Amino acid sequence: MSLAQLLQWNLSLFILILSRWAGMIILAPVFGARGVPTLIRLSLAGCFTVVVYPLVFATNPTIPSEMLPYVAVVIKEVLVGLVIGYVIYLLTAILQGAGQLIDFQMGFTMGAAIDPVYGAQSPMMGNFQMVLATMLLLSTNAHHYLIAAMVKSYAFIPLNPSNLPIDYHFFVELVAHVFSLSIQMGLPVFGALVVSDIGVGLLMRTAPQFNIFSVVFPVKVIFGLIILFLSVSFFGEAVSHLFKMNMTWILNLFQGWKQ
Repeated sequence: MSLAQLLQWNLSLFILILSRWAGMIILAPVFGARGVPTLIRLSLAGCFTVVVYPLVFATNPTIPSEMLPYVAVVIKEVLVGLVIGYVIYLLTAILQGAGQLIDFQMGFTMGAAIDPVYGAQSPMMGNFQMVLATMLLLSTNAHHYLIAAMVKSYAFIPLNPSNLPIDYHFFVELVAHVFSLSIQMGLPVFGALVVSDIGVGLLMRTAPQFNIFSVVFPVKVIFGLIILFLSVSFFGEAVSHLFKMNMTWILNLFQGWKQ
C-alpha cells in the first residue's frame, strides 16, 4: 500500500467514526442541546473520534474503496449514531411527558414556554424537571457513562454493520415504557391535584352560592407548587433510576444489534 493509499484509508476511517459520533450528538441530551453552538458539537465529535480512533483502527475494519459504497457506509454510520442518540433521548422524553401531565392539571398548558435546551415549545414543569435533571447528571458525571456506552458500541456494532437493529417490537416497548414512566413521574402532583379538584367539586355541590372558581385556580397553582417542592427531595433518586434504565435500554440495543 502506497503512502497516498494509506492516508486515504486513514482519512476514510476517521470520517466513518466521526459520522457515528455526530449522529449521536445530534439527538443526545446535553450534547445536542440547541444552546450548544454547532462548532462546539462538531469539535466534541472530532475529539471523541480522535480518542476512539486507535481502538477502531486496531480492529482493521474493511472500508470500501469506491465512492458510492463508501457514501452508503457513511450514511449507515450516521443512522447508527442517530438510533443510539434516540434511545438516550428517551430520558428527556420521559421528563417532558411528566411535565406535560403536571402542566395540564395545574392549568399551565396554555402558557407553555420555549425549551432552553432544544428550542421547541415544551411544558413549563417539563422545562424545570429537564434543567434540574441535566444539572444532576452533569454533577454526578453521568454523561461519562453515555460516552463510554458510545465507545462500547464498536464492540457490539462494528463499522458498516451487516444486520439491522432489533426488530420493531423493541422500539414499541420503549415507547410504552416512556408513557408509563412519564405517568409515574408526574403522578404525585397530578394525583394530588385531582384529589383537590374532587374536593372543590364537592364544595361546589354543598355551597353553590359561593363563587369557588374565582379562587380555585390560584389555589391549585400554589398547591401544585407545594407538592412539587415536597417531591424534589425524591427527584434525584428518580432520575438515577431512569438513567439506569436508559443505560439498560442501550445495552439491550447493542446486544440485539449484534445478533
